Amino acid sequence: MTTAAAQLVDALGAGIAARDAERIRALYADNIRVWHGATGVAQTKDENIGLLTAVFGVTSSLEYRDIVRHEFDGGLVQQHRLCGTFADGTPMPDLYACLIFEVADGKITKIDEYFDSAQFTELAARLGMTA
Repeated sequence: MTTAAAQLVDALGAGIAARDAERIRALYADNIRVWHGATGVAQTKDENIGLLTAVFGVTSSLEYRDIVRHEFDGGLVQQHRLCGTFADGTPMPDLYACLIFEVADGKITKIDEYFDSAQFTELAARLGMTA
């Protein structure tokens, strides 16, 4: 049986793979908080959609692979490898991450994201930011 949390996170993964910011926006609660362990900064819905849109602009493909999940009441923890290709055809360095998702009322309400910022260096440079 697939839980509501797993269905939402699967839909998020599909939105990432489709590089479709509006599909992702529809999955997020209006008051979502997306916290990034590498920066210690939490983003609002619009800020996170803006970041994802920028990532989609410098990539031609993205995909979660090697997914491992641990569910809990109201959400799940997901470990995965984000793989992709930059828009110029260069393979993107794999980004191994752990995300904690909280869900309620059919929406993702909170994401806490953990990864080694050194793995994000090339993507950050292409985005014009520091990792």
